[in-house]
This record gives sequence, C-alpha cells and structure tokens, in this order.
Amino acid sequence: MRYYASLTGSRRKRLEEGRRRDTFRQQIEAQGKTARQDSTVEVVPADAEIASHLQVQPGEAVAVRRRVMHADDQPLQLGDSYYPLSIVQDSKIMDPAPVVEGTDQVLEDLGHVPTRYEDEITWRMPSAEEATKLYLGPATPVGRLLRTSFDQEDRPIEVYQVILPGDRHVLLYEVDAE
Repeated sequence: MRYYASLTGSRRKRLEEGRRRDTFRQQIEAQGKTARQDSTVEVVPADAEIASHLQVQPGEAVAVRRRVMHADDQPLQLGDSYYPLSIVQDSKIMDPAPVVEGTDQVLEDLGHVPTRYEDEITWRMPSAEEATKLYLGPATPVGRLLRTSFDQEDRPIEVYQVILPGDRHVLLYEVDAE
C-alpha cells in the first residue's frame, strides 16, 4: 500500500470530498481497496513524549483516539491521535464512531485550523501488542510516523502516531519545489 504522508491531513483533499471521506479512506479507495477503521476513545495522562509535543505537562489529561485501520478487512496500520482535552472535549472526536469528514475537519470546525505539520519517522521492531493487532510475522519491522499538527496560532493541536508494517507500505511524500 502506498501511504501518502504529505496528503494525510490535506485541507484541499478534505474539501474536494465535500466532508464525505477522511484522507485515510480516500487513499485506500484510490488503491482499489475498501477502508474501515475500528476506533476507541479514552482520556489518559500524557507521557513525557506526548506532553512535549502537545506542550502540556507530563501527566496532564489528554484525549486519545486509537484506531486499527483496515484495507479489505485486513489490518493495515495502527493510528493513535492525542489531543489537548480542552480543545476536543464534547466534540465528535470523543465519540468512537467514525468521523466521516475526518478529525482535521472537526478541529477546523472547533476553530483550530491545521496549518502545518512536523513529522518524525523512525523504524523499529513492533511491540507484542502491535504485532498481534497487525498480524505481523516474525522479524517484520514497522515504521513509526509521529506527526504534530499546529493550528493558525502555531499551537500544537494533535499528535498522531501511525504504525506502518514494513512489509505492507511504501511511504511517499510529494514536496512542492517552490
């Protein structure tokens, strides 16, 4: 599967779809597959890494939306999105039901327009839990993309961790040369 990291969160792509499909669904369907996400939502204390990226205190309560993302009913990737609770409390993000228009659109509707992203990409062996959820064979590495989203005031509004099995993904970026 091709994972177009530079198009994930694209405002232009969201608006082209008239708020009917999130960017994950768009990417999977463009590759001839059927997309599905199984989601849970909870409030957790921010660990040191998440706290640093969200610019909150370690241990501060944050919302996390955890997803197992499928293509043709096969687990494809894991995605955990962390948000400052003050931004998303009482929003659609706190409901585990599918967010058809995508969480970036919900953030925009809440007055926090995603304007830029910072990506950190690492590779490692999966945890036992990740290997189980993704049906990984022995010795299959994963890519970890950690994306921090910033709003129009340059405030961090989301930290998205996606786990990409190395045997199922090509990570692609389209970069404007200007």
